[in-house]
Amino acid sequence: MNSLFVLADAATTTGQKTGTLLGTLLYFAVLAGIMWFLIIRPQRKREKEIQEMLNSVKVGDTVLTTGGLYGKVVDMVNDICIIELGLNKGIRVPLQKSNIAAIKEPEMAIKKEEKEETKKEDKKETANK
Repeated sequence: MNSLFVLADAATTTGQKTGTLLGTLLYFAVLAGIMWFLIIRPQRKREKEIQEMLNSVKVGDTVLTTGGLYGKVVDMVNDICIIELGLNKGIRVPLQKSNIAAIKEPEMAIKKEEKEETKKEDKKETANK
């Protein structure tokens, strides 16, 4: 009779070990799924958008480099872009496509709010003198 209880007890402990192993595997699977949707998937989406932007660069585009310089693309050879820097257009620099941060024009207009703030400050300074 004692041997029957020992066998029944052994069967229940084996079932519990299998249940905890299954629960642990399920926990790690859920954790991996969450990491995929929060970290890996958005990173791949960003990389795809950057690659599409780099592939769309063409001669005549104004680009922003990763160094913060604006230039106009004048020639392209494989993955090298020749860009003109400066206002006199005399400086031409070869640049790898991977060093282009964005295709955009520089914002060179002075904002109206800044002008108004400086005018107010000037009026206050003249009133104080």
